[in-house]
Amino acid sequence: MKLSSIHWILLLITSIAIFAACGRSNYPDKVDTGHPLALTDGAPEFSLSAMPGYNESGESFIQVSAEISKSSLIFRTTDGVPKANITVRYTLRPTADRSAEPITALLEETVLGDPERTIQVFEWLRFTEEFKISPGSYSIEAQITDVASNKTHTRTISIDLPDLDDGSGLITSIAMLGWVPELAEPLTIGTYDVQGNADSLSFRYFLSRSAGDEPIYAHMRLQKIESDQSPAVPMYFRGLTSGNIRVRGINYGRTTVLESQSRRFDTEFGAIEVEFSIPTPDIGSYRFEVFTTSGSEANTSNAIIFRARDFGVRTRFFPEIASAREMAEPLVYLMNNSEYSRLMEIEDEDELRMAVDRFWVENIGNANEAREVMTLYYERVVEANKQFSSFKAGWKTDMGMMYILFGPPWYVENFGRNIQWVYGFDRTDRFRVFNFSRTRLGNERFPFNHWTLNRQDFYHSIHYNRKQDWLNGFVLRRPFGGG
Repeated sequence: MKLSSIHWILLLITSIAIFAACGRSNYPDKVDTGHPLALTDGAPEFSLSAMPGYNESGESFIQVSAEISKSSLIFRTTDGVPKANITVRYTLRPTADRSAEPITALLEETVLGDPERTIQVFEWLRFTEEFKISPGSYSIEAQITDVASNKTHTRTISIDLPDLDDGSGLITSIAMLGWVPELAEPLTIGTYDVQGNADSLSFRYFLSRSAGDEPIYAHMRLQKIESDQSPAVPMYFRGLTSGNIRVRGINYGRTTVLESQSRRFDTEFGAIEVEFSIPTPDIGSYRFEVFTTSGSEANTSNAIIFRARDFGVRTRFFPEIASAREMAEPLVYLMNNSEYSRLMEIEDEDELRMAVDRFWVENIGNANEAREVMTLYYERVVEANKQFSSFKAGWKTDMGMMYILFGPPWYVENFGRNIQWVYGFDRTDRFRVFNFSRTRLGNERFPFNHWTLNRQDFYHSIHYNRKQDWLNGFVLRRPFGGG
């Protein structure tokens, strides 16, 4: 699908300026948040998505897609060509009948690598399978195995496939697609995170209308949700109040409607495919909502069914980092305010990359050692993105900041609303034990626990000394925690 097609779709949809305010407007019947990224040591990293569909005869099916990170696979060179062998096993189970025989499919694939690269380029490999099934609710499991390492990663999602013959105005779950210019087909996005390499996004679903019924209206809107997108403040900073957006993290009660559209269906009937397409918005937190009504008024109190899809827009190669700005921004944890402000004012990509390189070399004093320190620092930035991302990139969170500066904790203690990271054997050493409090509890509408560091004044010296370890290269020889 090209942008010209998107413009054609938008011309078919009548814009509406304002959605009627009502109590239910912030509480859809179902919110799909996608699944978060997860790091599984040595195993394939992938996202899983499912898209409902109906053919011209009204028969229902589910298209399941696993998109695997090529860089997470192990390649072995044979005949001069790097190859990775993987197996992809899909298992579908109806949630209403656990005793029913599962539906399975097994794919065995050989992935060719680039012989010019020791580490394969970061890109997504897509493996899709279509299942013809009856309407209902299903759990979908994907199990990806890297044959070379014999390590497996498993993900499970759920999907509703309604029987659209049961009534007008029913809608399926929302499939989210990303249109990347260099790819012939769109990427199906199963995660909360949307990479910024997609120049446009589409939200696709089916709605029902029986022959002879009154017209049905589909009302759609894209909202930006207020959320904290800034890097974590220093570990000794004590000026945050409970109402601060940095502490709250995300505020679902404060949204901005970016685009709203309504569409009337009076001649189509059966399973009607609907698509809402937009240019990819800026980095931030968003919600796409759709609800159906029998009347033209866009009021959710009259909704037949009301669904939503939440997502967060990230940088181009997220969770990886590639651009000079992506390398420059995490230096906020090592620079003073004025130094960092000057760095962020540089707009030219090449000039910014040189400034980043100069920062490391001038501080460490040795180009080879600076390269080692840089590699370690940015490896931790990427790992923080994979482990701690929520409504914002993982490296910007409190846990991400601590992970980057101090490395993985020796021990983790979970006390319900509190988590303790311990660096060392003495759990009473206040200079080696850090506590995080959960300021927001994850639930079906908010898929993330939000953790904030319990900051202390005396952390100033800890932060300063650790920053110096990075700036003089001692971090390579001085692991935090006395190891």
